[in-house]
Amino acid sequence: MPLDIVTWAESLIAEEHTELTIGHDGRPTRIHGAPDASGQALVTNGAVGADLLRLPGGSGFVPHTHPGHHVLVVVAGIGTITYAGRIHETRAGQVYLVEGAVPHAVGAITDHVILAVGSPHKQIDAEDRMAPVPYEEVISLDGEMTCLLCAVTTTAPERPHSLGCPHCPCPECVGRSPADSSPRSGVLA
Repeated sequence: MPLDIVTWAESLIAEEHTELTIGHDGRPTRIHGAPDASGQALVTNGAVGADLLRLPGGSGFVPHTHPGHHVLVVVAGIGTITYAGRIHETRAGQVYLVEGAVPHAVGAITDHVILAVGSPHKQIDAEDRMAPVPYEEVISLDGEMTCLLCAVTTTAPERPHSLGCPHCPCPECVGRSPADSSPRSGVLA
């Protein structure tokens, strides 16, 4: 099997540091699960693979799970990961691991580009790459959701958007731009 080497960013290599330039523009393939998400398949052998995911600012993936684990490297922009009842900020230069069976949601505050490495690997546009789950599966066991960016805590059935939090990962909010008060059509419920 030949070795696949894929260039996914421009690099400037200096003596004391390296700079990567990652465009925030859309990628060639639509991703199942978010109306405005796009991606670029990079490398895979089926067991493990890497893809570049792009979410425009104000969009996101509804709460979901995956058939396998993912290491997510934020390579551009600012976003959120909702995990176990907490909405965390993520930004370029950070990496996190999401276990496939753990419900989570990903959002974009600005245009957000993520290098996703998954095992087992599913094609970028595969419908079974992610399985949407009810919002209630990403809240904490005691029924709370805390946005660590806004310092807002809600208890079910209340949701963060009811207190003005623009990072709410519920299906009604995913895909809403910060200046827009109405949900975007086409979001998976």
